[in-house]
Amino acid sequence: MLRLIHQLFASEPNKDQSPENQRADAGEAPAPPQEAKDSQLNVYNIVQMNQMTPAVFDAIRFDPNNTCNLHCVYCHNHRSEDTIAEGDLRTFLYNKVLGVNLFQVGCIMEPTLDTRLADLMLVIAQSPAKPNTLMLQTNGILLHRHDTAKFRDAGLNLLSVSVDAAEPSTQKELRNGTSLDKVIRNLDSFRGAVPQATVDFITTVTTSNVGKMIPLVDLGLKHGVTRFVFREVFYYPDNNVVDHSRMPALLLTEGQFNTMKQEVLARFDGQADFVFSDGKTLETSLKKMKADSFRN
Repeated sequence: MLRLIHQLFASEPNKDQSPENQRADAGEAPAPPQEAKDSQLNVYNIVQMNQMTPAVFDAIRFDPNNTCNLHCVYCHNHRSEDTIAEGDLRTFLYNKVLGVNLFQVGCIMEPTLDTRLADLMLVIAQSPAKPNTLMLQTNGILLHRHDTAKFRDAGLNLLSVSVDAAEPSTQKELRNGTSLDKVIRNLDSFRGAVPQATVDFITTVTTSNVGKMIPLVDLGLKHGVTRFVFREVFYYPDNNVVDHSRMPALLLTEGQFNTMKQEVLARFDGQADFVFSDGKTLETSLKKMKADSFRN
């Protein structure tokens, strides 16, 4: 159940004048409960999000900046030097969030490129919109540049690191510009500095790595990872960012994702938590997130 963070009114409204009682007096059926939103918050929609009706959120997926230090072969996202001003973030947190379960910092971009990262987490934690789970989603390469004491003070309790393979060559093939050794060093350092945080690996599954998940899970377990999230790669041929010369060959064939899932569970079930999101699952989730984020 979502924890309500703050109320719109300083005192309880007059029950006789509440919309629910007015509808009942008029013989109308009560309004259905509001479905919790799963929304992105980024440079593309911050204006619309600050104009919306206050809401309860299952998840807020926040990108303070709009760029990344890697060029993953499957990335579909445009980039720019735009950022969200702290004042605009505060307006949203204090006026539009009635409650939130998960607040994810870093969604489609790389948040560690933003020097304000730790301070923005403190802004979130000290606001009425303090979440149940404060998550940092990162490729991990620049994690060492940020103040882990502020991460602790903000209550950061989930670190999700994007890793596609345990072999540096495969990791570099899919996530151009990365260094697996640096990611692991930064992960180990982070765990020592922010011990309250659990760690996920999130992996995009392609034909290049679908047969290499066992070594990946082994690597994660050795470094304290307790949950592994596997997402089937997707491809939009009309996108003008993604590498069209390579994407068709990276798409899985029917049954490959499920075969990988069964292999991983047969080897590691009970040793960690696992989430498997195939293409259909991702498409359903994306459809709701777009609707909740004022995206066409």
